[in-house]
Amino acid sequence: MSKQTVRARVMKASISPTTQQLYDDDFSKQYGDILEPPYNLKELKLIGEYSSILQQCVDAYKTNIIEFGIEPEYKIDINSEEEEMAVKTKAEEEWTRLGEFIRYLNLDESPEAILGYVLDDREKTGNGYIEIIRDGTGMPVGIEYADAQHMRVCKKTVEEQIEYTILENNQEKKVTRWKRFRRYVQMIDGKKVFFKEYGDLRIMNSTNGKFDDNTPENLRATEIYHFKIGSGTYGKPRWIGNLISLYGARKAEELNLTYFSNGRHIPAAITVSNGKLDEDSYNELQSYMNELQGTDNAHKFLLLEVQGNATDSLVNNEEKITPAKVEIKSLAEILQKDALFLEYDERTRQKIRSSFRLPPLYTGEAQEFSRATADTARKVTEEQVFQPERKALARALNTLFLEPLGLKYVKLSVKGADFHDPAEIAEILDPFIQAGAVAPNDLRELLGQVLGKRVEPFPDEYNVPLQIIMRELAGSPLGGLINIEKSKEKQLDFINLLKDMRDVLEELRA
Repeated sequence: MSKQTVRARVMKASISPTTQQLYDDDFSKQYGDILEPPYNLKELKLIGEYSSILQQCVDAYKTNIIEFGIEPEYKIDINSEEEEMAVKTKAEEEWTRLGEFIRYLNLDESPEAILGYVLDDREKTGNGYIEIIRDGTGMPVGIEYADAQHMRVCKKTVEEQIEYTILENNQEKKVTRWKRFRRYVQMIDGKKVFFKEYGDLRIMNSTNGKFDDNTPENLRATEIYHFKIGSGTYGKPRWIGNLISLYGARKAEELNLTYFSNGRHIPAAITVSNGKLDEDSYNELQSYMNELQGTDNAHKFLLLEVQGNATDSLVNNEEKITPAKVEIKSLAEILQKDALFLEYDERTRQKIRSSFRLPPLYTGEAQEFSRATADTARKVTEEQVFQPERKALARALNTLFLEPLGLKYVKLSVKGADFHDPAEIAEILDPFIQAGAVAPNDLRELLGQVLGKRVEPFPDEYNVPLQIIMRELAGSPLGGLINIEKSKEKQLDFINLLKDMRDVLEELRA
């Protein structure tokens, strides 16, 4: 009698883990005078959405470089008695003017938000762009964000003679130099718009990129300033050497997802000896195997009915049936116990963080940090990474705006995180205060930081170390160091001063 054979088949998952990427270059047929970037900018711009670590690194850069704010800063010591009053007055006027300029640099969003978009592009693609808007008098009045994935760089034009204003021995001096400018082009939905490089004073038509003095006002090109990483025509992202690792980590994630979504969880193999499955059991097994995929179908039970094989001998004129034997062999030891490539993924995260020179603390991974190691990591990263980046950004912004605005005594400053600990400062200052080396006004600014408000300095006659005041109150002459009238009213003033100084010390020690 023929035996029924049960065949096992291994079927491939229906969904491939390969990501379908559609990163067409809109400029692909127009390169020539327009220069081709070394990497696909659309792909670089979107790659943060496929990585589990890149966006955190970029956000850490944005937060610590620009999002603490931009503010005016004096180039001179405004409180110095050596500065002339006319210079101080002019500096205060410029400080107010620069503050208003920063406030209205963009009417829709804050300057920090606009520059944050630019930094996001720069860290993902190696390139960031801002458009500088000028008013009718030629003064810069605003900035706009230009999306890096839609921007391209053109070849340099012929040399032009440009005049600059510099300071020499604190005196303005005009110098000239020859410079070759670039043009920039943006294309969205097939429409191109041309821009000049910042500082190019020629009139250019924004529709065709040609320099034409007869261009109508509404078609005159505005200027672009290019923030880039590196010295090439296009910038390159600092993590580009780890691009393969980043893609590999993505594939590992997709493999794990495919396992849980479409993987076959087969915990055991069923073998039948000296028998066969009946038709219903065979069909049930086939259906079970086809459905046994995904977490929704895990841990189901299967009931099989098996018939023994008939032999040639007869017993009581009936066929003799051999006993069927069914064995279930466990396959649990070959099943995936946890996500695959976890170590590979961790190494990839370390590589990407290393590209940005960031400790795990800045990407939300602080499990291994104590307070001492966290403080050290913050200080080293601030010193080696964020502070130089802020200085470079501030230098670029001052180059863009200070000379056109005619500002001599103030500049733009990009703020950073405040690492001062008032408790530590109070502990350090205590010996100096006890020795009489600190006057009240030396501590007023620090007190304002502790209280979170502005505190005014004491008058000069009260700005004297505590020990000198106590000796004077006791009647000890100090050889003309301080001239205090011994009267009850004056003594009350000094008593109040002592109370204020005591409050300062208590606030610093709190």
